[in-house]
Amino acid sequence: MMTTGARQRRRSGLFSGRTRSLFPLVLVLPVTLLFSMVWQSVGDQIDFANLERDGVRYIQQLGPLEIALTNTQSAVVSGRPLPRQELIRAVDNVAAVDRELGGRLHTEDRWTGLRTKIESLPGSGAGATVMDAYAGAHDLLLALMDKVRNNSKLIRDPDADSYYLGDGATQELPEGIIAAANYTDLLVSAAGLPGGDRADALVDINSARSDLVGNARDLSEDVRLAVEGATGSRSLGSALLSKLDRLNRSIDNLVPLMQPVLAGKGRVDVAQIARARDEMQAAAADFSAALLVQIDIALKDRLSSLGQRRLLAIGTLALAVLLALVPLVMALVTRRGDAKGRSEPNRPPAPRVPAHQAPAHQAPDRPAPERQHPERPAAPPRQRPAEPVPAHWPPSRQPDRSDPEFARWERFGAPQ
Repeated sequence: MMTTGARQRRRSGLFSGRTRSLFPLVLVLPVTLLFSMVWQSVGDQIDFANLERDGVRYIQQLGPLEIALTNTQSAVVSGRPLPRQELIRAVDNVAAVDRELGGRLHTEDRWTGLRTKIESLPGSGAGATVMDAYAGAHDLLLALMDKVRNNSKLIRDPDADSYYLGDGATQELPEGIIAAANYTDLLVSAAGLPGGDRADALVDINSARSDLVGNARDLSEDVRLAVEGATGSRSLGSALLSKLDRLNRSIDNLVPLMQPVLAGKGRVDVAQIARARDEMQAAAADFSAALLVQIDIALKDRLSSLGQRRLLAIGTLALAVLLALVPLVMALVTRRGDAKGRSEPNRPPAPRVPAHQAPAHQAPDRPAPERQHPERPAAPPRQRPAEPVPAHWPPSRQPDRSDPEFARWERFGAPQ
């Protein structure tokens, strides 16, 4: 029967064993909590970057639309054939991307208003009237770009280089393209104005030139800040900077074209203005595409890094779970072994056979040696008393104890 102390020791042993087996599970709980927090944070950053990439895709289609729109304006002001196919193709591309991303970026209303305005633009007329009509379309286009930038979170990009590149691609450069178109168109239209009206046109020309120079300066500053803010293995590279240099050179070639108007000569080289404007438009389109590609590359790198962080979080959680399961499995295996040992019936000990009844081929059982105390001297071995001589033997035939036959019979206690 189990005593009270043994029962308490058994309970304490079971409790300590269960505690040791459950301890790894307790450690898994904070690891799981950290995993959920990391997973949620990384997921939010992935959604943020994907939304920014949607904004980049939308703006990539708005850039060609702006170039086509300003080219159409210049063609109407100078009396050249209208590039209708270029404008129609650009409108269709923006319409396609708006159908795909407009719901997510909430741009349907802005695009509908801009498209309606483009379809109502005049194909001919006086320079001032045409430019006023196209100015409304330009404002709607810039407002749509600003809407895309805000709703796609490009304006809140956490990386300095992507932020400044986005500011240059969605604000400074589009405004510079419109300012360059207005500047050159005012120069062309001022050539045919009388002297009194030419003075008023000169004010508008100076204002357009100031806008163009200011946008070019702000764009260069954005690129400089982006270069300084580039971290890690990312670098903007010399290709982007060379495209910026080409754009700045084209703007520098545009500014002196107003000197004949300032000198009062009144006549300008329309062909030279057209060539300079076309070069500036081409350089601006090339630089705009390069800026947006660079932003998209940075977003791809960020998504790749976030994906690696998620894999690391999964691996950490899996390792923690495996380490927690090892003690549980070992405890379960040990418990099953103990239960199996307790379920087997206890076999009774074999009965001792007296020495005189043991078979001839089996040696009689010998008593187990006594356990000797380390401090006590060993007890002398017991001497077996000599067997008495049988009483029925005659005195004359007393057995010779040295006889082997006598010793054999004496061993089994039988008479001779």
